[in-house]
Amino acid sequence: MKKAIINEKIGGFTLLEVLVAMAIIATALVSLLSLQSRSIKMMESAEILEGARMLAEKVMSEGELKGVPGGEVKGEAGNYRWLLTEIRLTPEKMPEGVPLLPGRQLSLDIFWKDGKREEKISFAEYLYEH
Repeated sequence: MKKAIINEKIGGFTLLEVLVAMAIIATALVSLLSLQSRSIKMMESAEILEGARMLAEKVMSEGELKGVPGGEVKGEAGNYRWLLTEIRLTPEKMPEGVPLLPGRQLSLDIFWKDGKREEKISFAEYLYEH
């Protein structure tokens, strides 16, 4: 008795279909890893800026309360360097349109290293005396 050979297609994927699916998955994974890397860099940048903001709040508060002897004070805190300057307000030093009131201007520059380059953020505050 002879067996009949039946050419039935067995369910499954061809090699080409598997390769195309793997290429799509690989592309998606590379994109996700790139996004993750960018997200980590943005988070580090946000942490640095938040540290600078907190330092600025502290230094400016001390400058408000104690004043700035000699008109300029430098300091360091962690990875940051800072320069606080105080200027007595005179008509020549006032921005246009701002009325002259007795007081002073505090300016704060905070510096830090980001790789090989130095970054800077500046703050200014006008304090009027009553």
